[in-house]
Amino acid sequence: MNYNFSEITFPSRDGIHTIHAEIYTPKNCEAKGIVQLAHGMIDHVGRYKHLAEYLTGEGYILAGNNHLGHGKSAGNSSDFGFFASKGGVDTVIRDMHTMNRYLRDSFPNLPLVIMGHSMGSFLARLYVVRYPHSIRGAVIHGTSGPNLLLPMGRTVAALVKNIKGERHRSKLIKKLAFGSYNAKFPKSEGPDAWLTRDPEELSKRSKDKYTDFIFTTSGYIDLFKMIGESNGDSWFKAYPKELPTLILSGDMDPVGNYGKGPDYVYKHLMISGCKSVEKKIYEGARHELFNEINRDEVFRDLLEWLEKIK
Repeated sequence: MNYNFSEITFPSRDGIHTIHAEIYTPKNCEAKGIVQLAHGMIDHVGRYKHLAEYLTGEGYILAGNNHLGHGKSAGNSSDFGFFASKGGVDTVIRDMHTMNRYLRDSFPNLPLVIMGHSMGSFLARLYVVRYPHSIRGAVIHGTSGPNLLLPMGRTVAALVKNIKGERHRSKLIKKLAFGSYNAKFPKSEGPDAWLTRDPEELSKRSKDKYTDFIFTTSGYIDLFKMIGESNGDSWFKAYPKELPTLILSGDMDPVGNYGKGPDYVYKHLMISGCKSVEKKIYEGARHELFNEINRDEVFRDLLEWLEKIK
């Protein structure tokens, strides 16, 4: 292994839970930068070992906290997929900022880049406009543009929440949110084939207790809020125009509507006046680029971009 591994904990801004975070630091060389990770939905930082191995080998620290309702930050299984009764999105972003402050205090002379995957991409996008002075760059991975079905999803989630409660786990909402994602892939590859072409990674995920749950109705409402706010006109206007930004996606990622979503985000950032935005779309790649069969290619492109951040 190229890294030394450590864990830290800190109080969540919800005043209830303890946030668990993981830090991977280079073992064989001096650190020259930090990548702060915001993981995705039904995901956790521990699933990014391939990325940690690569980045630490090149002199970068990879660190991130498990969001509320995820990984060890969930108090118990009943908390999986639940952020907060009120202000869930705000609380998660503030927890990310607590992690950010810890990293900048611990490694004060290193440039820090925020990187978000999937749900984490929306959180990272919202983080950037709230705390622009805490980062030197942003990587937006596995993201999407506006979704025409979002208003319907919000309405259904709110209705189910009012009837069944904020912690109810609705298969109907899950189907509305993810029902079509596997449509373009062979059934023989399993229900999560849309995530990656690597069967070994799919097998590992299927055995992971931290990736085996249905989001709560409240969690879905917060998710839909993230997507809506990060694609609103005000977000594009507020995005820091000089911030180096890298958008990564696969052209077979259904979350990004097979490349159209990331392209929308890229074009509208450029239209808004951003001067340092790059985009890479990988042919044949699905949702989790860092667990894809072409991940080495993705890692090299990421490193090339990181080397320009000072």
